Formats: sequence, structure tokens, C-alpha cells
Amino acid sequence: MTEDDHEPEQRYRTRDDQVDIERLRLSMLAEARDPKTFGLLSQVGIAAGMHCLEVGAGAGSVSAWMADKVGDTGRVMSTDIDLQFHAEMPSNVIVRKHDIENDSLPREHFDIVHARAVLQHVPSRDELVGKLVEALKPGGWLVIEDGTFLGFGEQGLPEPYKTIHQIMSAGSLDEWRDPNFGLQVLDRMRAVGLVDLDVVGDIWAMRPNEPSGEWWFLALERAIPYMVTAGVVDEADGQSALEQVRSEGFVMMSPASIATLGRKPS
Repeated sequence: MTEDDHEPEQRYRTRDDQVDIERLRLSMLAEARDPKTFGLLSQVGIAAGMHCLEVGAGAGSVSAWMADKVGDTGRVMSTDIDLQFHAEMPSNVIVRKHDIENDSLPREHFDIVHARAVLQHVPSRDELVGKLVEALKPGGWLVIEDGTFLGFGEQGLPEPYKTIHQIMSAGSLDEWRDPNFGLQVLDRMRAVGLVDLDVVGDIWAMRPNEPSGEWWFLALERAIPYMVTAGVVDEADGQSALEQVRSEGFVMMSPASIATLGRKPS
């Protein structure tokens, strides 16, 4: 079912001429990262009958997996500020257009709340950890996957891609983004009183034409026209960079993904 009550903030909506690229990018991101996410949710004990919240669901792959785990007696609320990429879901999933900054959540309703690569994009990210905790039942788990791009932009890469990559990885094209918020989540969870805190991190090799790298290279493909228009990047250099990252044998290191887990005291 779908509740479509609000218009999303325009800053998060994908331009019509880039919808196909973004849909493919989201599928690549899901394929690359879902196995890690499923492991984390299994670690905190997702089980039949639970109520779960997926924040910033994108295409909904994590929500669909949750739905299978909680079964007919459980429920999943799958939310995003923009539902244009969200897939059809099983009957035990409520799909809701929702602005996590400004829209309310039910209090003490969910056994698990999960957000992946969401808070880094939200201006009020520091306050959101507390808001998500309020939505947890006593004993419920908060699982936040964000990351750090520190060092990601400094790795050895060929020009002209290296310069373009440094601009991209710094998050300077998005004034609201904090690409290193993953480093702050543990402290925020500690500050709001969560217990049984844990951190799991990983990096991986990014390669062209496979999910490990295409989630980033497709974002690069989307960003370069903006960079050229803004005069930040020469058009020829932008095209050369795209050719470099999709050349045979190209490989680079990913940013560090940081998953932080905490339980609300019973």
C-alpha cells in the first residue's frame, strides 16, 4: 500500500533526464551493499512478528528483505522523501512518502530502525538520531550505516580523474552533505543513551561495470554535466575521466562504510 501525502523537497528529487541513470545506480548500490546490511539486521535479531522502519528506502530492496523476515505477523514501514524509484512491495510493507527531518514518526513503535547512506545528506542529522530512537520500542535496535570519505579523495589516481574525484568525494557539490558523518554516529548514539553499542566497518575494491564501483561511477556520470556547467571542470576532462574509470582493469579503493548499532534500554 502507498500513502502519498506530501510533496518531497526539491533538493532530493532526481531530474527527469537523469531518472534512468539514478535507477540503475540505486540497483548497483543495493547489489553491492545489501549483503552487508542483511548481515547487520540478522545480527540484531530481526525475526517474525517484528515492526521495522527503513528510512530512505530508495528502491526498497532492504524493505522487501525485512518483510520476508518479519513474516505475515510483522510489518515494515518503508519511507523515502521521493518514491519514484520504489518498487512494489509485499502486503506487509507500508510504503510512505516521508520527510525524515520534518514529518513525525510513531513513538516507541518499532523493534528495528535502519538507515543506510541517509543521514549524511540531511541538514539536521545531529538531531535525527534522537528522533529515530524515540520511534524505537524499549529494547529495540537502531542500525545506521553511513561512512567516511576521509582519505577516499587522497588515494593515488590518474589525472584528470583524480582532480574530479577529489571534488566529488569532498561533497562540495552538495551543500547539505557531510560525507564523514559516519565518524560521528557512535558518539550521537552514546549521547542519547543507547547501549550494547557496536561498530562494523569495511572497504572494498571498486571496479567498472560491476556493482562494486558502478554505484559511484554512475554518480560521477550524473555530476559531471553540473561541474562543466559550473565551470569547475573542463568538458574534455570530464569525458576523459569517465573513460578512465570504465577502462579495462581499472580499480580503486572505496570509502569506508561504517555501520553503528545500538539498543534502546528496556
